[in-house]
Amino acid sequence: MNFVVVQKPYRSMLRVFAILLFIVVCASVAAHAGTSIYARYLQPRGRHIIWKIQVPSPPPAAIIVTQYILPGSEILDLSHPLSSYDQESGIAKWLLTSISPGTLEMKMTISKPIRKKGEIHGEVMFKDESRNTTASIFMKPTAVKRKAVEGC
Repeated sequence: MNFVVVQKPYRSMLRVFAILLFIVVCASVAAHAGTSIYARYLQPRGRHIIWKIQVPSPPPAAIIVTQYILPGSEILDLSHPLSSYDQESGIAKWLLTSISPGTLEMKMTISKPIRKKGEIHGEVMFKDESRNTTASIFMKPTAVKRKAVEGC
């Protein structure tokens, strides 16, 4: 007895669609693979704050780094000159231009020690040219998230 398997046309069309979708998604991910900036804290304890920012190639024209420290803290030492600092609120900002691809390490020493998680946090903003959006990376001592802000 011979059996003939008859495939319904929608199944083969579904397979072709799935394969094409997979190819498009992979190509899109590969095209945007080098455009993300990553940032994380290395040592957010005591009086020292150290964080690393991984800059892609090509780098953005500018990066804005905002660090929220304990209000009233004095800044004792910096690895990069500040653009502004409000001691009353504890908000320090840097405008970094002429950035090279690779790892950018930033260090800060403050007068008041960090005693627990949540006392500090930061934000790194940049324009993602490939997506024509402004992106923000929110830094906390334990987690890093990336959020695209449309229309900026």
